[in-house]
Amino acid sequence: MAMPDMIDEKQKTTTADISRTNLALDRTVLANERTYAAWIRTGLAALVTGLGTAKFMRNVLPLWSIRIIVTVLILFSAAAFLLAAWRYSHLHIKVSHLEVEAMPRTMIRSLSLLLAGCSIIALSCLWYLAD
Repeated sequence: MAMPDMIDEKQKTTTADISRTNLALDRTVLANERTYAAWIRTGLAALVTGLGTAKFMRNVLPLWSIRIIVTVLILFSAAAFLLAAWRYSHLHIKVSHLEVEAMPRTMIRSLSLLLAGCSIIALSCLWYLAD
C-alpha cells in the first residue's frame, strides 16, 4: 500500500516542477516584452524631443546648432527602435522552441522598422523642408 502513495507524491512533485518552470518562462517572456516597450518609449521620447527642439528653439539658437541637436536626437531614436527589435529577437530565439506564448517576431520587426522609418522621414523633412 505504500507504493501508490509514493507514486502520487512523485506525480505531484513533477506537476509542481513543470508548473513552476512554465511560470518562470512566462515571466521571462513578459520581461522581454517590457524591455522592448522601454526601448520603444526611449526612442519615442528622443523623437519627440528632437521635433520639439526643432519647433520651439528656432528663435533661440542658431540654425546650425538646432540641426545638429535634432539630427543626434532623431538618429538616436531610430537606433533605439532598431535595437528594441534586436534585443527582443535575441531572447525570443532562445525561448522560441518552448511552448510559450509571445508576440510574433515579424510584428516586432515590422513595428520597429516602421518607427525607424518615421524617424528618418522626420529627419529628412526637417533638413530639406525647414528652409
